[in-house]
Amino acid sequence: MAEKAFRVEETGRTSTVWLMRPDRGNKLLTDEIRELGRAIRQAGSRDNVVAVLVRAEGEAFCLGREPDPAGKAPTTALGLRSGVTEPILDLYADVRATPVPVIAVAQGEARGFGCALVGQCDLAIAADSARFSMPEMDAHLPPTLAMSAVLGKIPPKRLMHLVYTRCQISAEEALSLGLLSQVAPRAELDATVEETVGRLTDRNRAAVCAVKEYMNLAPHVDPAAASRLAANILSVVLSSPKEL
Repeated sequence: MAEKAFRVEETGRTSTVWLMRPDRGNKLLTDEIRELGRAIRQAGSRDNVVAVLVRAEGEAFCLGREPDPAGKAPTTALGLRSGVTEPILDLYADVRATPVPVIAVAQGEARGFGCALVGQCDLAIAADSARFSMPEMDAHLPPTLAMSAVLGKIPPKRLMHLVYTRCQISAEEALSLGLLSQVAPRAELDATVEETVGRLTDRNRAAVCAVKEYMNLAPHVDPAAASRLAANILSVVLSSPKEL
């Protein structure tokens, strides 16, 4: 039986998706990336869940995508689209479509797809020892999929510098760029996550979901539409039962 790539744990008002291949840097095969996205979305769709955490066992958070086995890699444009790019884009879409915030917790290195996953999540908390990189250009591969995950979060010139130089950046620099939302000392990471998540889980689900819905849409419309959207979403929450 193949070793499982991840597992889902539900505790109270949170679900945690654990990457569980520490001996391989928590790399994922393409099909597993699509399954991970579905698992995140499903976990966040449960009525009792207010946040979904993505965490990893071992030293690394995720060192990227696991190459397809020899002889199984797609060779045509359509094959590459259906077998490589679409599963990754599907995961990004599932994270965005998850009703509640998806929170990445990076205890160690996040490289390539792993870095993009951190960027795609709504919040990202990292240990001060964590490192981040998009090294695809080492193999002359433009990391456009990973770049699409962080558009609007990392300033364009800084993103291009990260991609072109393939430099590994610290958690503090990742925080300053907008890739992360919070950094904590490694020994205090779990306590920091617990405190931050606690500030979500003591709120009703409708209010938490409303903030994510607004942030998914508002940056992409004109100011007048963003204002009307804000009023409409707030009106719905204010007129809804508090237990939702």
